[in-house]
Amino acid sequence: MTLMEETTMSAIWKYGRFFIATWVVLAGIPIALMGGTWPVVYIVTLGIVALVAELYSGRYEDEPAYEQAWIFYPMQYFSQFTSIAMIILVAWYMGLPDDLFGIGATATSLTGIDILARHAELSTVWTTLSIVLLGGVAGALASIAVGHELTHRTENPLAVFIGRLGEAFSLFTHFSIRHPYGHHNLVCTPADPATARRGENFYHFTVRSIIGQKKMTWDLEAERLQRMGFSPWNWRNKALRGWAMELGVVVFFLWAAGLYGLLGILGVTLVTHVGLEAANYIEHYGLVRVPTEPMQVRHAWNSNVTATYYLTVAISRHSHHHADASTEFWDLKAFRDEAPTTIYGYGISVLVALIPPLWNELMAQKLLYWDANMATPAERRLAMKENLESGIPDLVESAKRYYASEGRALPENPIAEPAGRAGQLATA
Repeated sequence: MTLMEETTMSAIWKYGRFFIATWVVLAGIPIALMGGTWPVVYIVTLGIVALVAELYSGRYEDEPAYEQAWIFYPMQYFSQFTSIAMIILVAWYMGLPDDLFGIGATATSLTGIDILARHAELSTVWTTLSIVLLGGVAGALASIAVGHELTHRTENPLAVFIGRLGEAFSLFTHFSIRHPYGHHNLVCTPADPATARRGENFYHFTVRSIIGQKKMTWDLEAERLQRMGFSPWNWRNKALRGWAMELGVVVFFLWAAGLYGLLGILGVTLVTHVGLEAANYIEHYGLVRVPTEPMQVRHAWNSNVTATYYLTVAISRHSHHHADASTEFWDLKAFRDEAPTTIYGYGISVLVALIPPLWNELMAQKLLYWDANMATPAERRLAMKENLESGIPDLVESAKRYYASEGRALPENPIAEPAGRAGQLATA
């Protein structure tokens, strides 16, 4: 290999490694077209490879400079349209034997393989579930990873539009409003539905968070427009515009495949929403903050596991992202010592979260460390109230010792409800 070839390969890896998930989705398109057992094998293989990579890839804590950072924007746009193509393929599959847009016929002419015949002969329930899951992976990439990054760039209207377009294909446009203007201002306080409380299991949190975020999206836009002197029932309402985009996607799926199409887009949406809540749960679980105090790196669980870092487009460096949301993903710092860390990478942490007793046992020790070594005195007081309410023995005992050392009686109602509307701390 010549020096020029080595330099070129190094640059491709340096810039392209953040988009491994994009190549995974892109490869999923021909695999979904082939049908049969191919999508099933692909999904299972991806899950195994991701977990093994997380276990053995080590930690990446470097903070390199990216001299050609401008290239990240076209790469993100490409990623969004790749994800949209995969989700459209779900509509095509759900509508078979009708050949939406002649996709099957085109693939047949290019490959010489009778694509429609393969699906008629080989498709099973597992094939369907796998293709919908691939669409959900694409939706998560377009909404939670790349779309999330693009919609943070409010100074760049094109980036925001392409971000919201990708989100629309998994019925997720509320994220571009609720996340930057609600979650980032309210995180680690009781007013934020996307912050899991101590002792709250993943399943309860997921339902509460999804409902709360939808409501908060409307509240944020209604309050913003009211401050401007407009009714919320106005074309300026970004929530309504986003939901109109989503309605267009639903109508498209109904047109393409009828009831099966509706089930397909709902499946994609379910995967995306649960994926977000899994990330939310492990990123802020049990952490507390005085609402009037600014967000610091200690208010988010960080992960510097190499595989997680690349597969999530660096969002696993979540502490820096919340401390300064204006920092673009490639410039996020590792914060090895200043930030609390997840159990391991995102994949393993989520698997543990699915088993509440195991999660509580492991996270209790991390929370006790955070209380003792990272929390301010005011945050420690808030944490002790949550410890009492958590029902986790180690946390409850810690709180009792704290109140005894302070010479104070245990509070009768440990967790107070947040005052006022959830959007009161938000700034649009």
